[in-house]
Amino acid sequence: MSSQKSETLPDVTYWLALEIAKVDPIVDLDVMYRGSMELDYLYQVLTSKAQHYWWQEHGVKLSPVMVNNAFFRAIAMLHHRNLEFDRSRQTEETTWVKELLGR
Repeated sequence: MSSQKSETLPDVTYWLALEIAKVDPIVDLDVMYRGSMELDYLYQVLTSKAQHYWWQEHGVKLSPVMVNNAFFRAIAMLHHRNLEFDRSRQTEETTWVKELLGR
């Protein structure tokens, strides 16, 4: 049994972000970021799945604290990405491109 490594946190965060992005129907990150029953359910399912995956694939036992941190970092990362995407859609450059494509 391997112990967890400090560099595992970014890997688990990225893995969880990909798993969250695959959820169907699409997760409302604004609601989840503030907390919801959907967040609680997704947390239980994906943190268990992450621990199982890392143990099966890498022989690494993840601590509950590390998986918790990775999950909420993934939610924050996806939420921030969505906010930045929404902001970028409202810029002058985007408006100009929309007008150009609309012609």
